[in-house]
Amino acid sequence: MFGSEVYSKRFWEVDFVRGIALIMMLISNFVTDLQFFLGYSEHKLFWRLFAYATASLFVSISGLSLWISHARGRKSPKKYLLRFTKLFGLGLLITLITSMLLDKGTIYFGVLHFLGVASLLIIPFYPLGWKNIFPAVLFLLGGQIVKNVHVDTLLFLPLGITPREFFTLDYFPIFPWFGVFLLGTSTGALIYPEGKRKFKTSLPKIPPVEFICFMGRNTLGIYLIHQPVFVGFFMLLYGGLPNLGV
Repeated sequence: MFGSEVYSKRFWEVDFVRGIALIMMLISNFVTDLQFFLGYSEHKLFWRLFAYATASLFVSISGLSLWISHARGRKSPKKYLLRFTKLFGLGLLITLITSMLLDKGTIYFGVLHFLGVASLLIIPFYPLGWKNIFPAVLFLLGGQIVKNVHVDTLLFLPLGITPREFFTLDYFPIFPWFGVFLLGTSTGALIYPEGKRKFKTSLPKIPPVEFICFMGRNTLGIYLIHQPVFVGFFMLLYGGLPNLGV
């Protein structure tokens, strides 16, 4: 199969890494729920770094995956718009639900909002291929700048500019996260030029690996149901939703 991948074929190693990122996200969000529902406060620095590592892996593998799709010739504007509509639409649904259920912490521009916008924003960057590493640095550095800028409106949240004392449960602004996305695109251009892998590998017939790949193939569905499951579980223990406004 080396050098002759069928274009419709998924790369198991991409699904595996995505599955690892998903498992890390489930762990990270479970710990976050522990903090809000049960007041868990141990090892805060570790869990903060773990959350950043999880988000970085998740976003970068999304950038890599879109590079593969683009390199395989899937460049229809309709495809880009459908992806944006699906992801951003689900993000808006999460905004609505969190605004209704939570006193504080509404998700205005979370990971799904971001990935929807990134799927359109990446279009003019595709021709750069691996050279996307250079604009990636600019977006990463830009994140360090805008985090110190505050305005009394939510309109600039996608850019990373927030009101003072802003709090949300999930926030992925373009600065710096599109830089992480571009790093994934750069990696994809190096490892999968023209949508084909540059190395030979085959899926290990090991149940844990196959299960992780399965999770990687069903990331969106698992992402959408995991928090209702977690929250339902904690509501049984807690006796209701926590008051985040306290």
